[in-house]
Formats: sequence, structure tokens, C-alpha cells
Amino acid sequence: MPIMLKSSEVQQNFGRVIDQVLVENELVVERYGKPRVAILSYQRYQQLLRAEAARQHLVPPDRSPEAVAEGKRLAAQVRQELAGSLDGSLEEAMGELRGRSWSS
Repeated sequence: MPIMLKSSEVQQNFGRVIDQVLVENELVVERYGKPRVAILSYQRYQQLLRAEAARQHLVPPDRSPEAVAEGKRLAAQVRQELAGSLDGSLEEAMGELRGRSWSS
């Protein structure tokens, strides 16, 4: 739980507040009896930025019936295309893709 101080205390003792935040990592400033501002150590701020950036890369999959049906349709299409292109050996298929034989 962060430490809570009145805004007047923070204004009068800002140097000590900074020292305290460096030890405690965070402090909440109250104004008129309500929390208004949080002061964080730079280390804690960097941790929060990294955590937020990591969350931006995590997107839950769309499990709606439409998305599942579209996924199945695309998978069937890929299977069909692969089945038609792999009539010969793997080496022949790779040669066709590269425009030359696989071993050269």
C-alpha cells in the first residue's frame, strides 16, 4: 500500500518526499482529503512502461463462431493447395519453388 501525504506536506518537504519515494517506490498525494496524484520512483515507472508494452503485444484470439469458421475455411484451402502442389517428391516441390533443383 503506498504512503499517502497531503499536498501541503509534499510542497513543504519535496526533497524528503523524493527520498521517501526512492525507498517506497510510490506515494499518493491527497488534496482535500482525496487521492489526486501518485509519485513513482523512476525504476517503478520503467517497470510499468515495460509491463504495458508487453500487454500491447498480447491479443487474445477471436473465438467468435465467425472467426472459427473462417479459420477452418482457410485451413482447408491451404490443405487443398498443398495437396495439389506436392504430387512429386519434396525435392521436386522445393525445386519448383526455388526455380532450380534442391540439391544445386
